[in-house]
Amino acid sequence: MINYTYEPENKRVAAYLEDGSETGELTYYVREDGAWVANHTFVDPSQRGKNIAAYMLDLFIEVAREAGVKIKPLCPYIVKAMVGKEEYADIVVE
Repeated sequence: MINYTYEPENKRVAAYLEDGSETGELTYYVREDGAWVANHTFVDPSQRGKNIAAYMLDLFIEVAREAGVKIKPLCPYIVKAMVGKEEYADIVVE
């Protein structure tokens, strides 16, 4: 089982294995206008193919919506996952 955690103090969502070791992260920074710029996604090569990045992105989007902030996709993975998709039109900004 993988645990997904939003860590606002580190401006990221992290994925942890059952033993507590980190296996992935999605990082962001805050623009002057308050938008969250999603700039990096990483999943340990040994854990790829398990949708970990997608689950981290889902949590990131959920937290952003709850906080009422917009997301600027910058990381290529997040750009591909979000840009041009109708379900994210309410939250994606340039």
